[in-house]
Amino acid sequence: MTGIRAQAAASIGNFSVGFDVLGVALQVLEGEPLADVVEISASPSGRHQLETRGKFAAYLPNAIEENLVWQCLLAFESICAVPPVKIVLLKQLPISSGLGSSASSIVAAAAALNKYLDEPLTTAQLLELCGRLEGGVSGSIHLDNVAPSLLGGLVLCNGDSSCALPFNPDWRLVVAYSGQEVSTRRMREVLPEDYPATEVIQQMTVFATFINALHKNDWPLAEASLIDYLAEPRRAPQIEGYAAAKDKCLSLGANAVGISGSGPTLFALCRQETTNEIANWLRQNYVFNDQAFTRACEISRKPVVIEHF
Repeated sequence: MTGIRAQAAASIGNFSVGFDVLGVALQVLEGEPLADVVEISASPSGRHQLETRGKFAAYLPNAIEENLVWQCLLAFESICAVPPVKIVLLKQLPISSGLGSSASSIVAAAAALNKYLDEPLTTAQLLELCGRLEGGVSGSIHLDNVAPSLLGGLVLCNGDSSCALPFNPDWRLVVAYSGQEVSTRRMREVLPEDYPATEVIQQMTVFATFINALHKNDWPLAEASLIDYLAEPRRAPQIEGYAAAKDKCLSLGANAVGISGSGPTLFALCRQETTNEIANWLRQNYVFNDQAFTRACEISRKPVVIEHF
């Protein structure tokens, strides 16, 4: 049996206006992709093996049972027979970055295993499994990273009714990871259990306006509706340099700026003519250590990429 390789894109969860229900898959315009890669092949030792490589592999848990790819393998073993496999995880996304790092590893592993095992799971079942595994990391099940990473595009996440939404093909997304480590679980703890009614009404209004604008191809209205009344006001003070960087990006012509996932990654929605200037400023200024990077992206239309090797 040949080996299977799966590449799962990084993603922006929440996407400002859609807390826990809107996610975007990212495709880098130039340079290294923002994605984790998992390879599955027959194990030469006759038992399951896991090998980790890549720039951020050193930041993964030392205990194999805590590794999300290993947990994905165990989840498949509870569903069907799995012959001894060798799994290689190429960890290219930083952990706790707000780029759907855990979701990317999970989706790549699940998609590769599913293909290697002759597809025992449907796409809907894969999405459910990935969401469950991701929930173990963040403390609650939400699909706004795993769904776009698995399906591609701009996704409205609603369980097995999750669906792709239209978007402006001219949109560019500059994503800047500052190098700060921000725990997803901690960033959820700063959010209240109950929100003031006025905030909920504001969020419902801009969310409905955004969805309506997408379907009418009214891109200026969609851009103007990318506002987060719920999470960003509470999370932004936890991310050093975010407020100043947001103001600068808007002054350089960004149409909207938000926190990617729970941060610290910032995303700036812009058009092609302002992309380079915004990316260059962030590359030089939204930096806290040598792990930081900035990438100019577009919304990926591709589902998780699977190939034989």
